[in-house]
Amino acid sequence: MKFVRPMLCKLLPKPFDAPGWIFEHKLDGVRIIATKRGKTVKLFTRNGKDRAKQFPEIVAALRKLKTDVVVLDGEITAEAKRGKAFQAIQPRVQQTNAAAIARLVRSTPVIYWIFDVLHLDGKPLIKESLSSRKRVLRKVLVGSHGKARYLTGITSKGKALFAKAKRLGWEGIVGKTLKGHYLPGVRGHGWIKIKAHEEQELVIAGYTKGQGKAASSFGALLVGYYKAGKLKFAGEVGTGYTQTERKRLRGMMDRHRAAKSPFVPTPKVKEVTWLHPVLVAQFKFAEWTNNNILRVPVYLGLRYDKPAKLVKQEK
Repeated sequence: MKFVRPMLCKLLPKPFDAPGWIFEHKLDGVRIIATKRGKTVKLFTRNGKDRAKQFPEIVAALRKLKTDVVVLDGEITAEAKRGKAFQAIQPRVQQTNAAAIARLVRSTPVIYWIFDVLHLDGKPLIKESLSSRKRVLRKVLVGSHGKARYLTGITSKGKALFAKAKRLGWEGIVGKTLKGHYLPGVRGHGWIKIKAHEEQELVIAGYTKGQGKAASSFGALLVGYYKAGKLKFAGEVGTGYTQTERKRLRGMMDRHRAAKSPFVPTPKVKEVTWLHPVLVAQFKFAEWTNNNILRVPVYLGLRYDKPAKLVKQEK
C-alpha cells in the first residue's frame, strides 16, 4: 500500500485543560505508519523507510488483526527502564543481520502503541473526525493485547496528565482535538505536544579530536538545526556515549567527511573534522541559552526516521 506521511505535532510551552481534546502519553520511540494488506505488513518510518524486517514480532501481531486492509499510525517503543527507552530501541532500527535481529527480539522486547487509523478495508478515514477514527481503531484492535496495542488517553485534563508525565519521567504529553481531521505531513492544526523535559533531534555536522580513551574516536559532536535553509550551530556534545557507541559513530561519520564547515556562520572550534550534514541524533539538555546554544547536552542515540533538512529548533 502507498505510504502516508504522518501528521506532526506543534510544540507548546505549557499544558492546558480543554473540552473536546484528548491527551496522550508522548512516547519515546520510533514513529511508524503500518500498512496491512492480507498477510503483507509494512512498517514505515517518517521518511518512508520500511522497517518490517527489524520488527518481526510487530509484523506477526498485525497479521493477526481481523481486517484485510488497514493503515495505522503509532509508535514502536522498547520496554526499557524509565528514561532509556529511546537508547534501547536504536540498535534495532538499522540492524539487517537476521541473527542479530533475532537476538534483539529476545533482549529488547518492543510494543507498537497505536493511536490512529487512516484507512480500513477500502475506505479512507483521514477526513473523518479523530473521535470517529478512535472508535474505529478500538474495534480494529479488539482482543489485541500483545505487541500491538491501543494507546489510551484522557479527555479534557491535560494538566493532570502532564503532572503524571513529570512524575513518571515521560518525555511529555500530546494533545489532539477530537473534531480534527488527519492531515498527512502537516504540523499542528489540532495536534500539539508539551515536553516534560528538554529533548530534540539535531544534525551532526562535525566532531572534535578526542583525548585519552577517546583518542581513536572523537571528543565531542558539533550539532545544529536548520533555519531559513541554513544550518545553525547549536553547540558541542561530549557526553552520553559508551566506548562502543563512540567507535560506531566515528565509523559512520568518516563516511561523510567534508572539506569545509556546513554551518552558517562557522563556529570558532579548534581541531574539527567537518561533516556533510546527513546524520541526525537525539539529545537531551537543560535549556537553550540566549544565543541559542544547548546547555548541558547529552547524546541519546541516532535517529533514522527524519531527514536532516527537516530538523528545526524546537523552542
